[in-house]
Amino acid sequence: MAMNKQTKPESPIVWQPSNAAEACTLKQQLGEDGVFVAGGTLLRTWWEAGTARMPGHLIDISGISSMQTPITLASSSHDRQICQIGAAALLSEVRNDSYISTHYSLLTTAMKNIAAPSIRNLATLGGNVLSRVGDALPALIVYEAMLLWHDGQGAFEQPLAEWLLEAQANHAWKNRLLLAIILSPVDLSKQEGKYRLDVYHKVGRREVFTPSIATVAISAVVSAERHIVDMRLAVGGGQTMPKRLEHAERLLKGSKLDHSLLQTCYTSVLEHFHPVGDVFASESYRQKTAANLIVSELWKVMQLK
Repeated sequence: MAMNKQTKPESPIVWQPSNAAEACTLKQQLGEDGVFVAGGTLLRTWWEAGTARMPGHLIDISGISSMQTPITLASSSHDRQICQIGAAALLSEVRNDSYISTHYSLLTTAMKNIAAPSIRNLATLGGNVLSRVGDALPALIVYEAMLLWHDGQGAFEQPLAEWLLEAQANHAWKNRLLLAIILSPVDLSKQEGKYRLDVYHKVGRREVFTPSIATVAISAVVSAERHIVDMRLAVGGGQTMPKRLEHAERLLKGSKLDHSLLQTCYTSVLEHFHPVGDVFASESYRQKTAANLIVSELWKVMQLK
């Protein structure tokens, strides 16, 4: 497929590949002048703000059938269902899916807090993930999501958390196509004497793409004696790449909830969460907001009878 990459039209040339392999081939040929696009909502925001240049070529992946299916379920080795969400699934589709809301409630809540309805009807989950600061990421990190990529040769999986770390230093992923987000089964069975805590919080304005001050996702299991059986914490916000708070998790897991533990957790968040500050909210303010959100939820669990 011959093309002149030096041509810079006023409006991008739009390519419509029929499958993932063809899309990756186009990207390899076009290089940095070719950009994958599905909903395009975030890209348009970047172009209008001047934070990214408009490329000469757009590779429209919205017509690839394997990426259009919002939710696919498959059985795991433990007779539970693995959930695969197409990268081109609309945020509104993910939000309204009954299986997602039942088994992955944090993700449903995250979808409700992203932009306005008109944007959610155009924007895709894949785009939110690939922005590396999307509000869906803390929830997906807590669920230990996997990413399904296609590199032109074939498909392969990669842990979301691993990709986020890799993407900071290595931009090779931009030549790959994100096909889907994979969620492992979540054990929602009611266990006698145990309380399950699943909470997602976003502090900040929701409209359009206004960055949040702090975004927190918590998934925990607590015994009747207030011992923390399991704990997963993830935090992000603004232009900060979300991360899992592994140090705080280690402090909390196996410990009994009391005021001393809450103070220790608060201090850990301040020490290990380093958000990007801006003119609207400083690093310190974002740190304290995230720490307060986490500790307040744990305090509520302490009050349960």
